[in-house]
Amino acid sequence: MTRSPFLLDISDLLGRDVPSRPVVVETVVDWKLEMSRVLAEPPLVADLTVGPVPGGILVRGEVCCSAEHVCRRCLETFVDDVCEPVTGLFEADPGEDAYPIEGTVIDLEPFLRDETLLGFTILPICDESCEGLVSTAETDLNTDSPGESDVTGSPFAVLRDLLPPGD
Repeated sequence: MTRSPFLLDISDLLGRDVPSRPVVVETVVDWKLEMSRVLAEPPLVADLTVGPVPGGILVRGEVCCSAEHVCRRCLETFVDDVCEPVTGLFEADPGEDAYPIEGTVIDLEPFLRDETLLGFTILPICDESCEGLVSTAETDLNTDSPGESDVTGSPFAVLRDLLPPGD
């Protein structure tokens, strides 16, 4: 059985006045939101510092990954490189704002997943100049010329004939 790259032995840090130590986690993850996901290539890289604090362990550093988003305006996918600063507290008896210490091990995955996904924008936009899809279902304002409103390609065009004239 292979050990998770997110499990970190902290026995050398617990209850001691020792300096922080660097930790690098590099791995492929399958984390996603409704309109965004972390890509497998390149792998996620977390460059962290782990150190003792009264009552627990403080983890801070930076997480970098490539993310694929779906633009909320035009529904096209685009890739963005993301680097987010992260800070988290691990405690033996965690409250709302801390992650658990399990014996002499901490699991960095929930912490890194939360921090990475919370760093994503909820409604991604591929480009500020993106005009999106509007007016008719077939019109992409980024590619179609304005004023084109031919709805013959619509699957609902046949229903137009069922309406009385003028409606």
